[in-house]
Amino acid sequence: MIAGILDNNRLTPVLLDWRNPIERHSSRGGAEQAVRGGKEAEKERAKKLPKTEVLVYLAALWANYEYIEEKDKSLLCMAIILLLVGFRMDEFVGLDINCIPTREEYEQAEFELDPQTGVYVRPLRIRVWAKKKAEWDEKIVPPSAVETVYEAVERLKVLSAPHRYTAKMMLEEGKWDKFIGFDDDDLLSAKQIQTLLGISGRSTSNTITAITRLGVEKAPESSNRNTLFRVGDIHEAASDAYRERIAVVKDGFGHETLSVPIWDLLTLRYHNQYTPKERLNVFAEPLSGTHIQDFFRGRDYTTRTQKSGVGGEQRRIQSVFERYSFPEIEAMNHTVRTHQFRHLLNTMMQESDMFSQEDIAKNFLRSNSQDNSAYNHQIEPEKYAERNRHIQENVLKKLNIDADQAKMAIQRYPLLSNEEMQQDLDESGSYHFTDIGRCRHDYTQWPCGMHYSCLRNCINYKREKGNAIEVEKITARLERAEHQMTLAKEDADDEFTGANNWYLNHKELVEGCKAALAIEKDPRFAVGEIVQVFPFGVDNCEEVEDE
Repeated sequence: MIAGILDNNRLTPVLLDWRNPIERHSSRGGAEQAVRGGKEAEKERAKKLPKTEVLVYLAALWANYEYIEEKDKSLLCMAIILLLVGFRMDEFVGLDINCIPTREEYEQAEFELDPQTGVYVRPLRIRVWAKKKAEWDEKIVPPSAVETVYEAVERLKVLSAPHRYTAKMMLEEGKWDKFIGFDDDDLLSAKQIQTLLGISGRSTSNTITAITRLGVEKAPESSNRNTLFRVGDIHEAASDAYRERIAVVKDGFGHETLSVPIWDLLTLRYHNQYTPKERLNVFAEPLSGTHIQDFFRGRDYTTRTQKSGVGGEQRRIQSVFERYSFPEIEAMNHTVRTHQFRHLLNTMMQESDMFSQEDIAKNFLRSNSQDNSAYNHQIEPEKYAERNRHIQENVLKKLNIDADQAKMAIQRYPLLSNEEMQQDLDESGSYHFTDIGRCRHDYTQWPCGMHYSCLRNCINYKREKGNAIEVEKITARLERAEHQMTLAKEDADDEFTGANNWYLNHKELVEGCKAALAIEKDPRFAVGEIVQVFPFGVDNCEEVEDE
């Protein structure tokens, strides 16, 4: 405690960063209790992590895979892979048939030393397109999960096979596989098409409507009682419509080193399959957010009758937890978001004490370890001393000296008090002025090119109390940032790629704006006084780059 006070107030030349070598028992506030963070962290974990009942339920579904409905099988495979590997939703959706090696290739691979356990293992790597880094990357599957991941991938291959075949025929040959047995000039009646597509009912009106909506015109040979369509026209209209629907990914995804065609995706399924809306089963598309939400959380929706104002009861698409029951498991009243599986695995790694922050970031394909904090439901992982040590290391690196040389310099040259230093700097005229205040960094540099970072906890940022222009500019920026933060929060809740990072980014700016405006009501400062807004901030300044 004493060392912490000394470090926080910078009362020693070098930070003590003292740690008690004698561990306290967790029941007395020791390591385990401190790491988990008390009641607030417990509430956060309860909100962000999946319920135990959900995990048991998914395990029961997996054990009864052969007995569940066809429409649930691919999404159950998704749940298992997300739970074991920790992909983002969009990373999973981009998995292809070659994302893992064959069994033979895996068995022939060399053993590698596991740095966590010190045991030689044969790692299974699963390839994925990491959208946050816009590059191909790999994740190592935990050894205990290898067999289950192989089983899930094999099941997805089987489930997606007809969908992948349809997509390949459409894009490569411009043919709809349902009509591949006919010549282009063959004429088919509406009744024949109805039988081929498996559309129920005596009337062919629905079949005719579905085909003409694709852009297929009736053949000139048609009569009032016998509507005919040319097979070549059906192929052309269907393939053109399909290319238009998937225009963004019709050429595959990846880059010149490796590009995966859409017909290799494990997650293809016909648009609106298993619903009354779909009669054709022609447009094979990757799993959508709606598919996934309906499976995990269900969805209430308004019927056409209700929209017309006639009335009627609201309908609901039931989640998977509502549609199955097991005698060993009580009735479920929980749901789950796909991101909660990542939170669970991240928490397990945080609490294991076997992984560094860099290890955790690498495992979840993050661009850097700073993103880990959004998934950490313990206490703040970076203590004050650690944060300052990082700043010291950066300063020493810029000065090209080591810690011992810095210590000698501190001992040799007397330091100014904080008041003396501020007075000296205020008189030196070394500020760079902006529309929201002033920046004071090393005045041998060019003006800082990062003045938008002033409001992001920058130690060099100051502003004048009572300056109406500064207040106006900061208030406008605050309102804009709050609006952007609200939009990012909505996207983060819907698990869009990168939305959580944008939300945290806007949140930091909102907090900075509020701190800058707070000095207006702070009685410690007089009107006209120059106030350092973030006295314990960090140096965010960067020189303007000369292009």
